[in-house]
Amino acid sequence: MNQVLRKLWIMAFITLFTPYSPCFSLELIVTNTKELKNAVHIANNDKSGNVIEILVDDGEYKNSSNIIISRNNITIRSISNNPAHVVLSGSGMKKKSPVEVIFDISASNVTLSGMTLRNVSHHLIQVRAEKDVDFFSLDNCILEDSYQQLLKVSGKDNGEYSDFGVIKNSRFEYTAGVAPNYYVGGIDAHRSRGWVVSNNIFLNIASPAEKVAEHAIHFWKHSFDNTVVSNIVINSDRGIGFGLGNNKNQSTGGIIAFNKITHDNPNHAFADVGISLESSPHTIVTNNEIYLNSNYPNAIEYRFPNTQGVIIKDNITNKSIVARDGADGIILANKSAGIFEYYWNSILFYFNQAIRFINN
Repeated sequence: MNQVLRKLWIMAFITLFTPYSPCFSLELIVTNTKELKNAVHIANNDKSGNVIEILVDDGEYKNSSNIIISRNNITIRSISNNPAHVVLSGSGMKKKSPVEVIFDISASNVTLSGMTLRNVSHHLIQVRAEKDVDFFSLDNCILEDSYQQLLKVSGKDNGEYSDFGVIKNSRFEYTAGVAPNYYVGGIDAHRSRGWVVSNNIFLNIASPAEKVAEHAIHFWKHSFDNTVVSNIVINSDRGIGFGLGNNKNQSTGGIIAFNKITHDNPNHAFADVGISLESSPHTIVTNNEIYLNSNYPNAIEYRFPNTQGVIIKDNITNKSIVARDGADGIILANKSAGIFEYYWNSILFYFNQAIRFINN
């Protein structure tokens, strides 16, 4: 076998029998908004198949609006890994048109890490399930002050879904202590399957007027098998929700576990339920701790005839766990606790310590 044939044979062997992975990582370092947008433009138009990392230096990146990510395998992360030192902002938290977001995600395997995003008229991040966006990742970020939901997974009835997203170690907050209107939420996800939301903090997802805000964490409209675990929700109108209303195809399966939810702000007029399942069959709600110092009577609700086969067990609450509107499930070993002052003071202490750490 001559040398040329031998090399071709080796290349064919490697191609056929080596699992595929993107070839190399290309790094682009940016120090201002113009450079950031140019780097994303370069990454979107790169045809190499490489993983591309955009490294963001410390600073304030004003007018960082409508950054569209349309190519797979892009990571945008801060060099310092301190979100308080890398701040991307829009034009302000106010009603306006056209649509303003910071990151518009239309590609798979996109990661955002170590940044603060704030002050836009719509969403800080929009992940497009209608474009089959999978494996989105958000880690160690701060999302605060948008006029609509802080992070949106949008969807259409076109057969596409967003699969296997991960949101972890991040903070979602309205810094004034209340949102600018009722049409807000922390994470609002449609057509999402197999997502994991873990170890995040949600604060003040609360309506100022008219009616109740959306949930701090909400999966609905054709969502399946999502996991919400070990999050802290503080002073938000509604904590965690799977599904909405008496409708089919809202949410199926999934687990809500080991979350801590509390509300004790008397200025929030629309304080509501801690965890709700609405048209969400075969969901497990377990080992959550809920203390609501508000007038709302229920800590956990499961509602409507399509909510069947749910398991609600080993939760600790100071309010009721209630089946409503024809729902059915198995309720096991839940505990009632009347006074949580000491417990929640300790939670708030550790939360405040975490905030100080992030802001240093």
